Amino acid sequence: MSRKPLNENIRKILFGLIIGAVALIPLLAGCAAPSPKPLEAATTPGTFTPGEALDKNEMRITFLGTSFLPRLAQECNSIFVELGNGDSFVFDCGSGVSAKYVAMGIPYSRMDKIFITHLHGDHTSDLITVYCFGPSLDRKTPLLLFGPSGDTPDEGTAAFADNLKKLMKWHEEAFSFLPTGLANGEDGYDIVATELPYMTVGGVAYEKNGVKITHFPAVHDRDGSISYKLEWNGLSMVFSGDTKPNNYMIDQAKGVDVLIHEMVVPPATWAAKNSTLKPGDPGWEQALSMAQAVQDSSHTPQKALGYILSKTNPRLGIATHFQVNDDTVGPAMKDIRSWYQGPVAIATDLLVVNVSKDNIKQRYAKVSDYAWYQNTKAYAPDQLAPAKYSSPTAQLNNELLGQCIPEAVYDAQ
Repeated sequence: MSRKPLNENIRKILFGLIIGAVALIPLLAGCAAPSPKPLEAATTPGTFTPGEALDKNEMRITFLGTSFLPRLAQECNSIFVELGNGDSFVFDCGSGVSAKYVAMGIPYSRMDKIFITHLHGDHTSDLITVYCFGPSLDRKTPLLLFGPSGDTPDEGTAAFADNLKKLMKWHEEAFSFLPTGLANGEDGYDIVATELPYMTVGGVAYEKNGVKITHFPAVHDRDGSISYKLEWNGLSMVFSGDTKPNNYMIDQAKGVDVLIHEMVVPPATWAAKNSTLKPGDPGWEQALSMAQAVQDSSHTPQKALGYILSKTNPRLGIATHFQVNDDTVGPAMKDIRSWYQGPVAIATDLLVVNVSKDNIKQRYAKVSDYAWYQNTKAYAPDQLAPAKYSSPTAQLNNELLGQCIPEAVYDAQ
């Protein structure tokens, strides 16, 4: 079975607005506007089927989580970036996204480089699943984790990684009757954390195989949040994570191909939907005040995103971290359009964006609600390290084992 990630009304609103906006202006400054036929083909909702080959010169961005609020159609934050050279990267890994990765057929061996914008739970929670189950499937190498420093050593990504490993010790041992590493000494239950100074502008987080990922400060809640910029093969993408509108973003994201930036509903909308209250009800002012405080401490309002897009002029702007409903999309687009008339989309889960130098194509994936893990990387027996424990029952005491029902009993008929 499959489930559409958006109802038809919302999809028509989103893509109708995109088509109308893009038709008015060129995709690239200084270039002639593309003809209507290829433009329509590039922006009309189509279907992406997991497993589709990626051109060697393309970048593909898949949205696996697009909300801070866990929802069936929008889990918490994560995007998966694939490049035509074979590299792949995860940016944030919030609660609920593991099921979406499974549905998209993305194996754990391709989720080994994870870039965290900050250490809030809605951006990190499913690291537990990725860390715990990767080594029992096809990731037999350390999990590479990149993320910001904190104001003190115990608040940064290195301490987070160390504590994650300690937290999941029971799980790690429990699965170690299987081979979890390689004969060369690498082990899937190791975490290699690279801590990035959160105040550095343009610091290099990763540089290999022609890929360069840099970071710069985000302004979110408290010290210790960053945004990322990926550059490869003349293509570029910025992922904001959570942030208040800021000039770092305008400086670093100017002219990128795809700017993925958070956006939140207005405080009054947030308060009403979270509380079911309305203006004049007892408790309304408190609910509104709390929603306003959250926005003021941490997030980008709708008009502010329009302003940022007008100053950076990406080939495509994409809003994420936004709760898509029939009554939220229209007002958001109106606010964005008060500043920006270029190509823009509002993401929900399973949006897939293919980016090349001459085209940007947006589609939603068609997936099975009952997909299984993909275990695509095969190892020869001599490549694997021996399992830590000699048998599946080596960690159970004799009293427990003595209470097990023998297979011959239940297989008797």
